[in-house]
Amino acid sequence: MKTVCIGSAVMDITAKPVSQKGSWQEKQRIEDIRIQTGGDAANQSVHLAALGWEPGLISCVGKDTNGRMLRAALENRGVDTSLMQEMEKYPTGTAMVLVDEQGERHTFSVKGAHSMLDREALPESLPPECRAISLASLFSMPLLEEKGLVEFLQREKERGVLVFADLAADKMKKGLNGIRPFLPLIDYFLPSLYDVLEMTGRGTAEEAAETFLALGAGNVVIKCGAEGCFCAGPSFTGRIPAHRVEPVDTTGAGDCMSAVFLARILAGDEMEEACRYACQAASYSTLFLGASSVELSDEKIRAFAGARWDA
Repeated sequence: MKTVCIGSAVMDITAKPVSQKGSWQEKQRIEDIRIQTGGDAANQSVHLAALGWEPGLISCVGKDTNGRMLRAALENRGVDTSLMQEMEKYPTGTAMVLVDEQGERHTFSVKGAHSMLDREALPESLPPECRAISLASLFSMPLLEEKGLVEFLQREKERGVLVFADLAADKMKKGLNGIRPFLPLIDYFLPSLYDVLEMTGRGTAEEAAETFLALGAGNVVIKCGAEGCFCAGPSFTGRIPAHRVEPVDTTGAGDCMSAVFLARILAGDEMEEACRYACQAASYSTLFLGASSVELSDEKIRAFAGARWDA
């Protein structure tokens, strides 16, 4: 287990194309419906497995059919699920993802077992070969965030483990105070532009990044969708463009970018190079329906980007 992802794991039901123009009373004939793994942490772990970074997943599922399907599907993709918990009181999280003709998504989710993740899910320590933790879903794990997570991260950082983090939707409106205790422990913070502008009240990615750096984050990479990303840190500050595509489905593109960025940092890339590579991978992932449909490899990403990258 070289990497560990902590956060949500759900079953996604994805349908495309769904027209926004029709009435809800009308039947719509669509081209494709898929049932597959989803959730920030599960998505990232699937991509890390594909790139050879042997991920473990810390999450919760229900003791139900969807939970068994989810676990089996993740294991089939090379994810170590031995740290996942099962809960009898809560069902496995499920999301209905409706994708329109432009590839943009509308998601309806059922609160599930993943939101009840608590400190009992955390091991005393991670395996000695583990090099990085990805907090894929800050704000979606209230019990764990309130008790246990900070101490766990402190212990792992003391032995040299890197910490990467992303945000889920701030449904409880915790704002900056909700992540303030974590920022000094985060080596690479990778939130989306929409989330950080709303959270900080700042007007630009540059201003938001300044806020997070001032509060202790080591490096900040703000994901800007089709516009790429803005990076800020000791080694590089600037904007990185994304590869322009006609997307099939944008679901999970941010998770793909976070996972690939983590993989490239562990492979030895500087932040600018890792960001460029991750932006290309995220664009490539939007050519597939569903967050986990794409099967990444360095060869596929390099071919898509039309450039050569050092191993």
